[in-house]
Amino acid sequence: MAVSVGFRGLRHPLREGRRIQERMLTGHSVRSFLVGGVVACLLILVFVPPLALLHRQDLPLERRFGALAVALVARLQAGGATNPFGAGARVSEPARAAYIGSCAVCHGPNGDGRGIFGPDTYPNATDLRGEDAKALSDAELFWITKNGLAFTAMPGFASQYADIDIWDLVSYLRALQDGSARPLSIPAPATAQLAFADPRGGAAQRGAAVYFAAGCAACHGPVGDGPADLAIPGRLEILVVREGGRGMPKYGLDRISETELADLRAYVETFAGR
Repeated sequence: MAVSVGFRGLRHPLREGRRIQERMLTGHSVRSFLVGGVVACLLILVFVPPLALLHRQDLPLERRFGALAVALVARLQAGGATNPFGAGARVSEPARAAYIGSCAVCHGPNGDGRGIFGPDTYPNATDLRGEDAKALSDAELFWITKNGLAFTAMPGFASQYADIDIWDLVSYLRALQDGSARPLSIPAPATAQLAFADPRGGAAQRGAAVYFAAGCAACHGPVGDGPADLAIPGRLEILVVREGGRGMPKYGLDRISETELADLRAYVETFAGR
């Protein structure tokens, strides 16, 4: 009995070998692509961040993206907290002093972002009177001031100021925005006053170095000659330095050691009789 076998059910050995070879080549191509992608990502991670550090001028699109990112993060994190001082502008002397001492160095005494360091930070310090800042709610301004913003020069002030003082500062920012705040004029340190500060000198000289490094001169003037309540008559209130209050930030042991505090007292005592 003859059995008929059709060629259709048989596989040609050459054709089957070609299919296997094609599958192997395809698999090899996929693996090569994946390996190449991983290597490219590693090269980007190694070389791009250092190059990005050289980029110091933000373009208009970058500024817009940054403003949108800040607004989004602040809106998500701030919640619905309300300002205990009420909505709108409010000027208090402690808030004015806190702003001059902690904010004006970047944002400028008028809030225009043109402080000593403001134009040189990356990104540049925010113009607090601009539309983007005005559009932020009090809760969002509070959150930003308290926590700071990563990848910018904006620090957080949670360790320096109590929440109630930060709310007071937010109200002062509103006063800068509507023009009702009167900025303080703080005397600038003279060259000789800065030259007196020497970390390797005597107690008063070392104290002067601490005084300028800690930002005391930004509020109190280079020799305690700040305006009104910001003047220092020649006596250092240790409790105020450590605990803060009335616009004065707190300086714990992690910021000013006991030895530095003793030197600071020696420098402040030179203010007497000036």
